Amino acid sequence: MKKRLVLSFLVLFAFNVSAQEFMPGFDMFSHKKPAYITLNDGSKVEGELDKLNRKRNNISGIRMIIDGQEIEYAPEDVKEMYLPAHSLNKFSLKIDNATNTSKDYDLDMINEGYGFFENTEVILGKNNETLMMQLVNPSFASKVRVYFDPMAMETASMSVGPMKTGGVDRSYFIKVDDEPAYKVSKANYKNIYKDLYASCPSLIKEIGKKPNWKEIAEHMYAFDACE
Repeated sequence: MKKRLVLSFLVLFAFNVSAQEFMPGFDMFSHKKPAYITLNDGSKVEGELDKLNRKRNNISGIRMIIDGQEIEYAPEDVKEMYLPAHSLNKFSLKIDNATNTSKDYDLDMINEGYGFFENTEVILGKNNETLMMQLVNPSFASKVRVYFDPMAMETASMSVGPMKTGGVDRSYFIKVDDEPAYKVSKANYKNIYKDLYASCPSLIKEIGKKPNWKEIAEHMYAFDACE
């Protein structure tokens, strides 16, 4: 009963709609603004982003220019990082700190056009890889993390260069608690949503038998808050 009341409040009376939306993902970055990296040992690095290595278009290596020298980092070396979007990227969504339930991310920096990336294990095909993934739900990522899929196509939306300005991507990588992230797509959502939200039966009931992919951000928002 408690879960249902919490869910109903979130769905029907949410006071900030943008809090229930995903941040736009991007895969082109600026060389004019500094990038900020936190290593696994806690030390912080600031410098120019020089090059990114990719695996299935996800980041598998980072090369920085720091004090005039090239330094390379593997995802295993990095805890998290903020990378500046290319100037073509236009953010259409801002996050209000008052609605932030996670408090673990610098939302001011994100709102200024930085993407937040973190080290995480990802299931790619039959293998697990350690990659740097862009978080698109930083304001509600206490239990579930949703990552941008650079290979995803978009549902109804407009594009400005490499940036998404509306609509919902056709796939994301989802990480629940400490489990590896895995791809969830528009095509398979109706087949896996009950397993995905198994710990929140009230959400499954609210969604019904025909989940609407365009509402996945709202579903994730409610799932993250479900107790």
